This record gives sequence, structure tokens and C-alpha cells, in this order.
Amino acid sequence: MQTVYLREVSSLQWEQMQQMEEKETGALRGLSAHTHVELPYYSKFLLIAAYLASYNPARTDKRFFLKHHGKIRKTNFLKKNEKTSNHLLGPKPFPLDRLLAIFYSVVDSRVAPTASIFSQISSLVTLQLLTQVSHDDQLDAPKYKCAVSMDFICAISRTVNFDIVKYLYDFL
Repeated sequence: MQTVYLREVSSLQWEQMQQMEEKETGALRGLSAHTHVELPYYSKFLLIAAYLASYNPARTDKRFFLKHHGKIRKTNFLKKNEKTSNHLLGPKPFPLDRLLAIFYSVVDSRVAPTASIFSQISSLVTLQLLTQVSHDDQLDAPKYKCAVSMDFICAISRTVNFDIVKYLYDFL
């Protein structure tokens, strides 16, 4: 097992092998592997809010999502103790009320909290774009995780003219 054998493959053969692998694994991938998915308008903002809630620390919500959050001191937001990026650590679980708070601050217009918003959240879970982390019997505060990649959420945010990088803590 100490010897490595290299295979000589032409670029044409390499491309054909890659296309065959994509065809075989294409059915196994979820929707988050694709960069273009048709979603309703508010579902896109719900997914953006879920991504922000999953990858931003909860203590930064005041800074990013309140209009008048007071004076900003740079010392408060320097990454002293954080040695690794939140994107490298993976998505963190967040409660439903945090998702809705970020959603209402991110969306442009006034949206009434109706049943359609909650049904869109459940459809995002069904599409496996969100993952429900808490138990089903925990109705008061269900927790979710965002299961989409950075490329996918950037493509979604471009369709609604939203600059998501401006709201991510890792890209300050």
C-alpha cells in the first residue's frame, strides 16, 4: 500500500469519466446541489434567513438586522476567540422565532404572519433545503438547520436582488 500507481488518461477520457460519474450520482444529490431551483418569492427569503441564522452567531443579529442598533465599537466585533470560520464548522441549529425575526427584517415589504409562511417553511423541510433538528413533539420552539451550500444561497439571493455577503459574519 506504499506504492501509488498513476494512470495516464487523456483529457477527453477524463471528461467522459466525470460525466458518467455525474449521471450516476445525479439522482442521489438533493436540491441543494443544483444552483437553479424555482421557489416562491417568500420561500427564497425564508431560505436566505435560514442560512443567515445558521451561519451567523446569534449575538450578531442586533448588528445586522436592527435599523438603530446603537454605536458600533470595533472591539466588540473583533474575532478574538474565534479561530475557525463559521462556514468551516457547518450550520448551527436555530429556533423558529429567530428565523422569523431575521425573515421579517430582511424582506422588503411588510408581510403578515400567516399560515402560508409556515407552510412554506414546512415545504422547505420537505424539499430538504432545511432540516428539522428538534423533535416533532416540540411545538413551542422547533429548531432547524439550513442544508444548502454557499453557492446555492448566493444564486437564490441573486434572483431576489439581495446581497447576502453583506449580512454574513465571516465576510466582515
